[in-house]
Amino acid sequence: ATSRAYPEFEPGQTVEAEHEWDLVLNYTPPGSEIEYWWKIEDAAGNELETEPVSFTYEDERYDWQELGSDRIILYWYRGDDDFGQALLDRGLEALDQLSHDTGVTVEKAVKIFIYGSHSDLLGALDQGAREWTGGRAFADQGIVVIGVSPSNLEWGKRATVHELTHVVMHQVTDTPLGGLPTWLDEGLAMYAEGDLEPVYVAELNEAIESNTLISVRSISSSFSADSDLASLSYAESQSLVEFILDQYGEEKMSQLIDIFTEGAYYDDALQEALGVDTDGLEDAWRAWLGAPPRPTAAGVTPQISQPPAPTPGAQKSPVEGLCCLGGSVPGAILLALFYLFRPKATRG
Repeated sequence: ATSRAYPEFEPGQTVEAEHEWDLVLNYTPPGSEIEYWWKIEDAAGNELETEPVSFTYEDERYDWQELGSDRIILYWYRGDDDFGQALLDRGLEALDQLSHDTGVTVEKAVKIFIYGSHSDLLGALDQGAREWTGGRAFADQGIVVIGVSPSNLEWGKRATVHELTHVVMHQVTDTPLGGLPTWLDEGLAMYAEGDLEPVYVAELNEAIESNTLISVRSISSSFSADSDLASLSYAESQSLVEFILDQYGEEKMSQLIDIFTEGAYYDDALQEALGVDTDGLEDAWRAWLGAPPRPTAAGVTPQISQPPAPTPGAQKSPVEGLCCLGGSVPGAILLALFYLFRPKATRG
């Protein structure tokens, strides 16, 4: 992401210009790597562009500890070394499994910031963050922020893996056509966490028995705001990923991700990789579950629209810049700022 600013200044033989970027209005996550430079033009039209300067935007309110590898750098300030090591190790295990299942690997280390409480986390997010937010993934910056207390390590492992998977998958699959269907995006993140939690198992079984499963077409776009329906959507999403891996295998899952990486509509991608469209996938999945057949409306052909890329938490935000510069009779001064890089995941 790139941002430009035109600071005010008093013309003269020597001038000073300063620009402040309001992080309340223009949120950027901690750990973002920023690059900026000045472009100066005098009254005669002569131009000068300064050499770029880079820095890392840091949350200096806390005394961060750090553990790292070539794929993950973990930062935390509450809890001992074992706490940080446990979260790092679980994240690395998840990346190994993700690579095995989908062929996706990480080229640049993902930064994970562990805030020591839920309130600390909310204080590090934008003002629009919801009270129940437990973590956020910023795919463009390759950053994850999560609230995990040392007493809640097991939940922290699952949350770390979930958000990490979102970052890696979005870096590979976000395209102008919209990225992954939400059920696949969330299903891969849920699957990476491990076995489906008992509460989700119970909800899925109840929906099977009562014939109230949500259609796969419905969960291809945003999940319901209703908490019960959203919870069932997550359970179904993980079950769908398990079904594809069980019935089609890792090679077909990898092929499906490849197709989405190139850019494809949902039905087209499924048809090419698995030989079924969204409805056909649901029919086969229901049979695998032992659920009743998919309800259809006579004379109506189900349609699916391609929603915008499902990017839970991933944002492209302008960044803060503050700088003074002396120049020679400038007619205009431009300050340009942009994210230094977008860490990329690649296909193995």
